[in-house]
Amino acid sequence: MNNRLEEFVRGHSKEFDLFEPDEALWENIEKKLDKGRNIKIGYYLSRAAAVAAIFVLSFMAQQYFADRKNKTFDIPEVKEAEMYYSGLIDARMKEVKPFLAEFPEIEQEMQSDLLELDSVYQGLKNDLKDNVANHEVIEAMIENYRMRINILEEMLHFLAKNNNDNINKNNTEYEL
Repeated sequence: MNNRLEEFVRGHSKEFDLFEPDEALWENIEKKLDKGRNIKIGYYLSRAAAVAAIFVLSFMAQQYFADRKNKTFDIPEVKEAEMYYSGLIDARMKEVKPFLAEFPEIEQEMQSDLLELDSVYQGLKNDLKDNVANHEVIEAMIENYRMRINILEEMLHFLAKNNNDNINKNNTEYEL
């Protein structure tokens, strides 16, 4: 049956070519094709704009939270206190280090105390991020630095006294 239809179409193909569609029909088809292209372009442009908006908003959110995270360092009081007390702590650590070689258990205890105070300080910093203008938190941070310095000064005093006692003891042994 396919062969008969095919033979008929081939035999009468010139008769099928006699009829041309109306010019208005082709114009309508072209208009519909143009509208489809505009819709597709608009569709893709709207999707691209949405993606761009998401990127811009996520970038802005990241900047906002990064600025908020670093807000504690914008307070001049905190900056000055950190610089001042960090310098004092470094100086005291340099003074204490030579004595600690003889007393490793004291060094270990001192390091654990300082680490504990450091973790408390980090908690205070987080509290300050939540409430930037809270002077009680700033005072607690400064007190934390003072405690670290007191620990180092007490260790220095204790170690220097023990060192002097050992030197005096050795000198008296040599004199006998």
